[in-house]
Amino acid sequence: MIWANALILGLGGALLTIPVILHLIMQPKPKEVMFPALRFVKKRQSSNRSSVRLRHFLLLLLRILVIALIALALAGPSVASQEFGNWITLGGIGLLALIVGVLLLASLFVARQRNTILIGALSVLLVGLLAYGGISAARVMNSDSSALIGDSQAPVAALVVIDTSPTMDYRFDNKTRLEEAKEMASWLIGQFPSDSQVCVKATDGDKAFFSVDVGAAAKRAGTLELSYVPSGIPEALADGMKLLEDSELERKEIYVISDLTVGNWSVDQAAEIGRIMERNPDINVFVVDVGVEDPVNFSIGEAVLSSSLLTPGSGMTLSTSINRIGPAERRTVRMRIEQPDPQRPVIRDGEILTPDKFWERSQTVDVRENGSSDIDFSFTEQLPVGYYHGVIELEGNDALDSDNQRHFTVHVTEPWKTLVVYGSEVDAAGFVKIIAPEQETTLAQSMFDCSVQSQNGMTSEFSPYRLVVMLNPGPLSNATWLALEKYVETGGALLVFAGHNAADGDTADDSFQSEVATRVLGGALTSQWNRDTTNPVIFSPLSLAHPVFAPFRDRETGVPWDAHSIYKHWGFEFDDRGDELPTSTLLNFSDGQPALIERQIGLGRVMLMTTPVPEPLNPLSGRKSWGNLFSPLRPHWPLYVLVYLMPRYLVNNDAETLNIRVGQLATLKNDRDEDPRQYRMYAPDTRDRAETVTADGSRVRYRFTGTPGQYRLKEGLVVRGFSANIDPDATVLDRLVPEQLDTLLGAGRYQVAREQNEIQRQQGTTRRGQEFYPLLVLMMVLILGVEHLMSNRFYQSP
Repeated sequence: MIWANALILGLGGALLTIPVILHLIMQPKPKEVMFPALRFVKKRQSSNRSSVRLRHFLLLLLRILVIALIALALAGPSVASQEFGNWITLGGIGLLALIVGVLLLASLFVARQRNTILIGALSVLLVGLLAYGGISAARVMNSDSSALIGDSQAPVAALVVIDTSPTMDYRFDNKTRLEEAKEMASWLIGQFPSDSQVCVKATDGDKAFFSVDVGAAAKRAGTLELSYVPSGIPEALADGMKLLEDSELERKEIYVISDLTVGNWSVDQAAEIGRIMERNPDINVFVVDVGVEDPVNFSIGEAVLSSSLLTPGSGMTLSTSINRIGPAERRTVRMRIEQPDPQRPVIRDGEILTPDKFWERSQTVDVRENGSSDIDFSFTEQLPVGYYHGVIELEGNDALDSDNQRHFTVHVTEPWKTLVVYGSEVDAAGFVKIIAPEQETTLAQSMFDCSVQSQNGMTSEFSPYRLVVMLNPGPLSNATWLALEKYVETGGALLVFAGHNAADGDTADDSFQSEVATRVLGGALTSQWNRDTTNPVIFSPLSLAHPVFAPFRDRETGVPWDAHSIYKHWGFEFDDRGDELPTSTLLNFSDGQPALIERQIGLGRVMLMTTPVPEPLNPLSGRKSWGNLFSPLRPHWPLYVLVYLMPRYLVNNDAETLNIRVGQLATLKNDRDEDPRQYRMYAPDTRDRAETVTADGSRVRYRFTGTPGQYRLKEGLVVRGFSANIDPDATVLDRLVPEQLDTLLGAGRYQVAREQNEIQRQQGTTRRGQEFYPLLVLMMVLILGVEHLMSNRFYQSP
């Protein structure tokens, strides 16, 4: 048992003598009554004395209890065991019920006159105490909490987890949530005993460790910054709790200071946290909520470019959404694209200078309450070859700055040199018109500069070309397959449409089943699957997640795939010899056989379609057509769009890392013969220095992309770069509900506070133990009430 004020307990014991002395001094003196029948008076007098003694004794007991309870309450008793404290509480309730029961019996059988009000009040009080005691006893017996709580002045092993996710940049009352969290953490650490072990853990992925002392821990808390690639609070908890487990200190506490937004509280680590909690039931967990219950915010959704690879005259379209939390409002959105400056970036006077002239476009948009509005920007300037950085941003003030900008980078290049190789009975010109429409070619907007060759006169040197397309090829030699393999490994793109020219009877020619062909295609063509015209197959996408299916996502159920009838296609047997090169099926036929297969080899990619495109409706040789994929009698836009996008996806493979998420690895193609081997890297989070980046083979790789913005590489007049953006989900301001916290931390295993006084009160409970002040005051009030009733009712005149 712990006493907050032991001296008051001694003083209370001394005060207990007062009612005893008053009881002895104020005994009523018997009155002399002259009465003839003296013996009857004496008998009555003896009976009255016994009754008065009992009533006086009960009143004396109640008054002693009142003074004792006052002394106990002021002494501040508590116990270090929550379970033991619960049983003491039940004992106090039982004792009070016993006293009330005795008084009730005395009212029924000892008082000269039964008082209905007194008996009724005591009965109600007794029933209430018994019911409350029963409910409390059931809760105690069903609870498995038996945590011991140490001396309030004993050192503590403390884990202070501070949420540094992007939502902590939300500004409220002229202070960001991270600033509020750091102030709360500094104050909190100052409450720990000086010889405590304190670990300050941010959600930035750093390893947990105990600071040298309390002062060092407070200093670390004050220097934390936002992390745009947060590891998540559960991960930080799991790491820090392992450190607490190894501490030799008995008292252990965890404090999580967060805005309680959903993005940083994934449940992936819930099981591990639960296991650690089970092993350490004595760890006390406090969640300090520094969030805003009703946030108001604008945000920009993900910026979607029509293409991040452009030709000088192709133009660009950027689409995004403006999202609103709060009442409807109008905002101006601006898009800026840097005009090239070959002298920048450069460091001058300790500052990185970037191009300061821009092409600008702006729009004003009305966003409804708690709604969203889509917005598109078009840019048609004639751009020279090079890399261009841009940003789309909201104008005006907003509570959360982290989601008010989206950065982007585009690469303007000369049209890609493309080799189109065709077999017999193939309309190569029709295919070229699909991937490089005449209108684009006339306006110098096409991405492809196509060279068309018959397979009979095909070159074996593929390195000058960015893309090689093989339309219904016939048998290929091993040397050609090897040349194609090497071409793809070094970053080339290969697109193959297999048709009747690959056949040797009803099966595929041996050259399409050779070891090298299998390595290139990801498997081997097997035999023809024949369908009659009354039972054709159609295309059946497995998923629309792949980039080539992007135009179909908004109308998934309305795409007329059944307009394309396929009467023949090749069977395909995947390479199962343990090859680790990624191979995936993007599109099936309705009979379950693969229709479109993607293969990654080294730095390049291969796509194979197991039916020919385009295919003439009436082949001159008299053979049956493999399908009516481009029939003028049927709508053919789905396959047209698919064929249009496949080459663009393959050549855009290098462009995938021009616009990445923060934290991702950036990879840029670097020609060994033409491009520099080393660059100076100017990152958005460096203000006074640039680091050297060296090309690795035919690639430049950079992994330290922890800050949103533009990353620029420069060597001489060669300027390149890419952009990194925060994941839109990382700035969602939706808050956790208690049930979600219960899943992570365990129901009843943590306490939530918002203010310092709440933390102090909860710390007092956990450090000093379970206090009995409220119970003692309640008992004192009840006994005073009973004493008042007895003193007024037991002495009524007969």
